[in-house]
Amino acid sequence: MKQISDYRILAATAERQAEIKKFVLAMMSSLYPKGSYHEDPYDLAHFDDVYVRPANARFFIAVSADGATIGTASVKPYDRRFPEVESSIGNWPVCEVGKFYIHPSRRRQGVGSRLYRHAERFAREAGYGESYLHTSLYLPGGYPFWQSRGYIERYWESEQVVHMSKRWTEAETGEDLVSEDQSSNSFT
Repeated sequence: MKQISDYRILAATAERQAEIKKFVLAMMSSLYPKGSYHEDPYDLAHFDDVYVRPANARFFIAVSADGATIGTASVKPYDRRFPEVESSIGNWPVCEVGKFYIHPSRRRQGVGSRLYRHAERFAREAGYGESYLHTSLYLPGGYPFWQSRGYIERYWESEQVVHMSKRWTEAETGEDLVSEDQSSNSFT
């Protein structure tokens, strides 16, 4: 994997809502079959209420040196909307990692790894004991990426969609989560 560092990871503000929504919807339309995703996701339509105001939620963006969004990742409280995974998800605070997209021209360059480190660090600091997500085999490299981060299969919804989670005590990555923060505010 070629590491490129001409970008920053930022916590998104409400002012970037339209840009983020455009990026996420473009990624979704290029990755998923039409009709398999919401074209006006609630969380993006109510960005401030979901990601900006709550202390336990955050939306991260990777921004290139020229100001373009090249990646996104979100952390918010998991709403326990999938009863099929309840028996394998803990009773402690659980977050949901989502909207994890990397622009095709920036994949395999470390952008996703850095975004994830920021998301996981935030989730831990916000007091979550576990991180939940669901991923699709439509996403290039998504499933192996999450496995490599310590996520464990909890439920296969279909041949294409898997629900996964990671407990902080279950699969520590050993990565230095603090050093990444020191470089997040400048291009290196």
